[in-house]
Amino acid sequence: MRLAITLSFESTLVIRAMARLPRADDYVLLRAQTGTEGDVESAETAADVIKALGRGRDYAVDISDLAKGLEELAGLDFDAVALAGGPRALILLTFIAASLKGVKIYVLPEYAPDPIEATALSKVFHLTCLSPAKLRVLAEADGPADDVARRLGLDTTTVYRHLEALAERGLIVSVGSRRKIYRGEEVVRVLAQLVLKHFTNKKG
Repeated sequence: MRLAITLSFESTLVIRAMARLPRADDYVLLRAQTGTEGDVESAETAADVIKALGRGRDYAVDISDLAKGLEELAGLDFDAVALAGGPRALILLTFIAASLKGVKIYVLPEYAPDPIEATALSKVFHLTCLSPAKLRVLAEADGPADDVARRLGLDTTTVYRHLEALAERGLIVSVGSRRKIYRGEEVVRVLAQLVLKHFTNKKG
């Protein structure tokens, strides 16, 4: 696995958190290229992390041009990303690139020792393409199709069809064969509610 990590000027947090992330065969240390004196400091941080990990490479992302920076990140080869610090533009662009690639996303918070897996938040990009009917079903996707249909006051066959379509897109999972149980991650269901509310407000 190749893990990409966003960097700021602090190497200690990153090095400490690496022990709590899935083991990687290679690392890509992402730092911002801003054309300021901070570039030198972030390069030194990357060198410190590479030395501590015993492997990895440094990659400077041009964040002065958002389109160029996004293209650079999209062109990199990585299987997971850890948002460990750096300028907000670097973190945002890396999140978007990782979301489009469909890779695991971890956040390394300053306030806790353990990384948070935030991959579910990337599903928001898929939700904007869904119809209001599918969003309603996704927001309630927790249980068998007939239970979901009852909560929504809809026909079971229609809800089943929506649930299967959502499962095909990877937005929910289904367990069992005779009476499938559908499960959507809580954060994805909340995102569905918020996107649906946004669509409703726009129409109103």
